[in-house]
Amino acid sequence: MKKIFFIFILNIFVFYLGAEDFKYPYNALTERDPLRPLINERGEILIKDKNDIGDLFLQGVIYSPQGGTAIINNEMFVEGDMIGVYKVKRIEAKGVFLEKDGEDLYLKWEE
Repeated sequence: MKKIFFIFILNIFVFYLGAEDFKYPYNALTERDPLRPLINERGEILIKDKNDIGDLFLQGVIYSPQGGTAIINNEMFVEGDMIGVYKVKRIEAKGVFLEKDGEDLYLKWEE
């Protein structure tokens, strides 16, 4: 009985060590707008590839003609804010224009 118990504990320990190193392919906290559904009416999965430039990840846009707010890397930004070396130049309903060293970059939001 002690041998079976020891083998059982050993298996749990080995499983725990293996599970700790597993990298999940999708993180619901950083890779998804919580206000958008995961599936559409036909049952198709709506998870898209990341909308990013380098280490910048556009998670969502809150837009109105008076001004917008972009959610990038879990932080909210308005026009004129700096994100590292990038300046938020313009926020539109479907994306964000960034500027770095006079060059415009565009983070596009895809539904």
